Amino acid sequence: MSALMERIREENRSIFESVNKLIDCSKSARVAQSIARVAQAKAQAAELRQFQQNLQQETEQFLTTTTQERVAQAKAQAAALLEFYQNLQQETEQFLTTTTQERVAQAKAQAAALLDFYQNLQQETEQFLTTTTQERVAQAKAQAAALLEFYQNLQQETEQFLATTAKERVAKAKAQAAELRQFRQDLFMSVIGGSGL
Repeated sequence: MSALMERIREENRSIFESVNKLIDCSKSARVAQSIARVAQAKAQAAELRQFQQNLQQETEQFLTTTTQERVAQAKAQAAALLEFYQNLQQETEQFLTTTTQERVAQAKAQAAALLDFYQNLQQETEQFLTTTTQERVAQAKAQAAALLEFYQNLQQETEQFLATTAKERVAKAKAQAAELRQFRQDLFMSVIGGSGL
């Protein structure tokens, strides 16, 4: 189309140049030749106009046909895309519904399993704590009884030891006192006896 318009412009310039040359020419023998050239140029211009009109008409028809085909193709593509979207949306909703139901069922099963596990664990923990508490109470009682017995034995042994030690110390003190008195008496007798001599 651009080449055709450029061709038409060139032809028009050529015609205008020819006309200008004819005007500048004198009224000599060349007038007839110029007139012939003008007629030829007009004929060529008419042919070019007719060619341009035909080309424009064919181009419009081609564009119209192409536009209609493209519109029809676009409509078909739009319908196909709409159907695809609707099918995809329906399948997605079904998938999500199924997935949601499966997840809900799975969550319920997990919740039930966790509840059962918690109840069993709580029961076992209570039993363990009860058993452990009983064992610890019995162990504490046994330890308390052993400590009480140990304390009583220790107290008895301490009292016996202190009593024995006290008796020994008393006897030893008495013996030391007797020895001291005897020593004094002996010393006194020695002093007195020495003085008499």
